[in-house]
Amino acid sequence: MKILVMSDTHIPKLEPSEIQAVADASDFPTFPEIMREKMKEADVIVHAGDFESKEIFDLFEKTGKLKAVHGNNDGKEIQAKIPEKRVFEENGVKFGVIHQAGVSLNENTSRWYLAREMGVDVLIFGHIHTPMIDEYHGKYLICPGSPIKARMSEPSVVEIELDEQKPGIVGDIRVIPVGAAACGYLKFMNRLEEENGKGEK
Repeated sequence: MKILVMSDTHIPKLEPSEIQAVADASDFPTFPEIMREKMKEADVIVHAGDFESKEIFDLFEKTGKLKAVHGNNDGKEIQAKIPEKRVFEENGVKFGVIHQAGVSLNENTSRWYLAREMGVDVLIFGHIHTPMIDEYHGKYLICPGSPIKARMSEPSVVEIELDEQKPGIVGDIRVIPVGAAACGYLKFMNRLEEENGKGEK
């Protein structure tokens, strides 16, 4: 079983022609090709909030695979359809989803307490736009970053595999880059690395 995790897609309001041109979010041309492919392969798509436009939320919902929460940039229409946090179970693994589980990139203490409070094996969150996977005694904290507006990282999603022969066990978890770095800092660092590489030859 494959679970595709994403957050912070931040697509503004769409024109009717843009909506009519696609069947669901896995066909939306603005999304990177690898992200669309992974959406088609996934059994479950988890979105940790900040769709931003109701039209994009509707396209995600049309996949029939969506488990989502709303974020701080989701308006009342989206908030009326999905909760602020949720818990669901797949193959004996309990997942919790929330948009904002803290603003720190490195301090996870409050997130571990939140996972414990929600009674989950895996806590998925967004908001920081930077991918992160933290594991402790078989429990996980996962932020997929953002496939559109990454910060200090490449645009990304996360893929989780569950072995249906091993209920209750989280299998492979990997960050999947879905596009070139858009962050100015990363572009600068990449350029420095290229220049240093040329100087060493």
